[in-house]
Amino acid sequence: SSGPFVLHLRSRTLDKNSDHIRLTQTEFAIMKLFMENPGRALSREEILHAVWGADYAGYENSLGVHIRHLREKLGDSMDKPRFIKTIWGVGYKIES
Repeated sequence: SSGPFVLHLRSRTLDKNSDHIRLTQTEFAIMKLFMENPGRALSREEILHAVWGADYAGYENSLGVHIRHLREKLGDSMDKPRFIKTIWGVGYKIES
C-alpha cells in the first residue's frame, strides 16, 4: 500500500480509499512497479523493460498513453498530477 492506494497482488486489483479501480494488465504492471519503488523516479526505459521486457520493439510513446489512462483512473489532474509525477528528462514516479 502507498498513501490512498492498496494493490492486491493475488486478485490483481487496486483500491483507492476503499474504492475499486479497474486496471488493464499493463496498467496493473506499471502501478505495481511504481508501488515497489515509492518516491523513486523511474526512467521510461526502466518502465518499458520491466513491463514489456527487454525485447520490446513497440513505440516508447505507448507508455505515455498508459500513464495518461492511469492518471485518469486514479482521479489525477492532467495539468498538475498529484500521484503520478512526470520527472522531465528522467521519467515518472508515484507520490502519495
